[in-house]
Amino acid sequence: MSSYILLSRKRNYIIFNAIFIILCLICITSCKEKKTGETPLVITGKIINPRANYVILRNYSDINDTLFLNKKGVFIKKYNSLKTGLYTFLHPNEYQSIYIGYGDTLRMRLNTKAFDESLAFTGAAAKENNYLINLFTEIENENRSLLIEYHREPSDFKNMIDSLSVVRNADLDSAAAKNKFQEDFVKSTSKILNFNSWSRLERYAYTHFGKSDILKSDVLPSNFYSYRHHLEICSTELLNNYAFKPYIISLVSNVALYNCARKHGSGKTVDRNGLEYRKEKLHVIDSLFTDEQLKGLFAGIETRNFIRSRKNAEEINHLVAEFLEISQDKRLNDNITKIAATYINLDPGNKLPDFDLYQYDKRITHLSSQLHELNVLFYWSNKNESYALHIHSKVNELRIKYPEINFIGINLDNPKSNVWSDTSEKFGFLKSSEFQLVDNQSISKQLALRNDNRSMVVASGLTILDPNINLFHYQIETTLLGYLSR
Repeated sequence: MSSYILLSRKRNYIIFNAIFIILCLICITSCKEKKTGETPLVITGKIINPRANYVILRNYSDINDTLFLNKKGVFIKKYNSLKTGLYTFLHPNEYQSIYIGYGDTLRMRLNTKAFDESLAFTGAAAKENNYLINLFTEIENENRSLLIEYHREPSDFKNMIDSLSVVRNADLDSAAAKNKFQEDFVKSTSKILNFNSWSRLERYAYTHFGKSDILKSDVLPSNFYSYRHHLEICSTELLNNYAFKPYIISLVSNVALYNCARKHGSGKTVDRNGLEYRKEKLHVIDSLFTDEQLKGLFAGIETRNFIRSRKNAEEINHLVAEFLEISQDKRLNDNITKIAATYINLDPGNKLPDFDLYQYDKRITHLSSQLHELNVLFYWSNKNESYALHIHSKVNELRIKYPEINFIGINLDNPKSNVWSDTSEKFGFLKSSEFQLVDNQSISKQLALRNDNRSMVVASGLTILDPNINLFHYQIETTLLGYLSR
C-alpha cells in the first residue's frame, strides 16, 4: 500500500488513514454480487461503414460474446437468459454502454462515421437506451463547455457542480416517470451522473492550481471530496458504466500527483510522464481496489501507457516489476511482459526488421531500399479515416518545411483489398512515398502497432532513432531539427 493517504487535504493524517481504511472496507463489502433479473432476448443491429466484421457484447462477469456481421453489416444473436443491467457494446476503436432490459428484441443501428451520434435503438428497453446515448453526448458537450469554469474559486466551483448534479438527477427522475423506465436502469444511470460529477471535482485541483502549485489544494473546502467517504467502486459491473473509467483515472491521477508533490515539497519537479509518478499511480490503484480484476485492469492501463510512451528499457522493466507485484492475473501479466519486450526491442539504437512493402503497382519492395539518411515512418489505416487525413495533412506541411527528411506512409489495411489504393487515390496521397505492409499481422505485432497512430524516426540502415514520435506535438519541428543537426 502507498505510504500516502488518498485524501488530498493536509489535515490530521491519522484521521485520513482511518478514513482510507473505512473506504477499503466499504470497497470489500461492495464487491458482493447483486442479484438481477434475467430475460430471454434477441439482440440484433446493423453497422453502416463497419470497421471490422464483428461487434462484441460484454458485461465483465459472464458474457463476452463476439457477434459477426453478414455482408449487409447485420448481426443477430438469441439469448435464452441475460441478466438485466448495463453492458458494454464494442466495435473497433469505439465502445458504448447499453442497457439490457425486459422485452423480446433489442435492435440497434449506427454509422461508424459518427458512432455515438448515430447510435439508435428500437424494441426492448429502446427508451432507456436512447436516453442513455443522448445523455452521453450531452455530458460530453457539457464537460467541454465547463473547461472555462475551472478558474472559479473552490467553493464556487463545488456549488456549481453540485447544482448541475441536482438538475441532471431531476431530469432523470422526470424522464423515468414519463417513460416508465425500469428501476434498475434508473439506478445505473444515476451512478453515471455521480461518477461524471466526481470526475469534474477530481480534475479541479490540477486544472485550477496547476502542477507546480498542486499542494494549494490543501485549501479546498472540507466537503470538496466528501463523496469519497461513501465510495462503492469495487464491482466489476461498473466497468459497463461509461463514466466509471474516466472517474477512476481522474481520481488516481489527482491523488498520485498530490502524493508525489508532498514528497518533493512542491509539484514543480514532478514529471507526469516519469517513472516516479507512474509508480505512485500503481500504488494508489493497489490501495483503492480489493477486487483483483479491477486492480489488474487499471494497473494494466497505466503500465501499458507508460511502456508505449517511454524510450528507456531500464524504466520500462522497473515499472513492469512494480505491476507484477500488484497483478494476480497471469494472462494479463504475460500480455504486459510481451508488450514491454516488444518496445524494448524498439529502443533507440536497435534496428527495425527489414519488412516487405507493397508499392502501388503491387510490386514488393524492402523497407531498407526506401530509406534515405533520415526518415519518418507514419502508419495509418482506412479504419480511422479522420486520423488518416489528419496525419497526411501534417506530413505534407512538414515535407514542405523539411525536404531533407523522407516521410514514408505505411498502410495497415488488409493487403488483399483495394481499400489502401482507393483511399490514397481519393485523397491524393503522394504515391511515391506511400506503401502497404505485405504481412500486416506479423509486422504489426513486431512493431507494437496498437492502432494506426504510430510514427517513428529511422536512419538509413534501419537504425531506430525514435520508436514513438508525436508528429502533432507543439515542439515537433524543434525535435526534427535536432535529428537533422546530428
